[in-house]
Amino acid sequence: MRDLLAQGYYNSAARLNGPELIAHHPESGEAHFLYAKALYLTGNLERSQAELDRAIQLAGDADPGIVNLQGLLRAAAGDPVGALRALQNAFLRSRDYQFAMDWGRVAWQAARFDEAVAAFDAAAATARGGRELWPYIDKGRLFMFVGRLPDAISAFNAAIDVFEATDNGEARPGSPAYVEAYYRMGEAYEQLGDLERAEVNYRAARTADPNYAPAIQALDRLSRSFE
Repeated sequence: MRDLLAQGYYNSAARLNGPELIAHHPESGEAHFLYAKALYLTGNLERSQAELDRAIQLAGDADPGIVNLQGLLRAAAGDPVGALRALQNAFLRSRDYQFAMDWGRVAWQAARFDEAVAAFDAAAATARGGRELWPYIDKGRLFMFVGRLPDAISAFNAAIDVFEATDNGEARPGSPAYVEAYYRMGEAYEQLGDLERAEVNYRAARTADPNYAPAIQALDRLSRSFE
């Protein structure tokens, strides 16, 4: 069941494997938790909450994964304060990259921007985060959203640095995070009015992925502005 969720087979986990797991292990807190997670990932929030409640009843809430799912369900139910407290707690207990990213995403949605930046920084500081571009890209996107364009450019540059320091050659061309880092940097420069640097970064995104439509459209737009 954990492997199915890790590989993204959420529907199978929720519709087939989860019910089978519960049928075979009705008194297992872990079984109910995994089923609750599958239900959350397929949008069945009410049933997910019921299964999570059963998991806690059977096994308690010491598992950071349970605390993380509690936070995600509270966010979905419109309780951002309770959600953020739980998500931060889950990360602090585990130092898990994905838990930090969940914390950052929910903080952004709740307009707690400083907390979101802190969460993305925490994700980047984990063992997995040292190889991931997304904490920097999400931080850069947030900085763009609040109008801090130079900070956004710094974040996107940091994402590119991580890629170039860790890439073994297999991810190029077309690594989605690498492409997006250049594209978003192009957007930031364009918003600053530096069209030459914007074009350079849009072209870098297209070089990394020749079929990346946003970069193609941006270059077409800039070419018309230069005419």
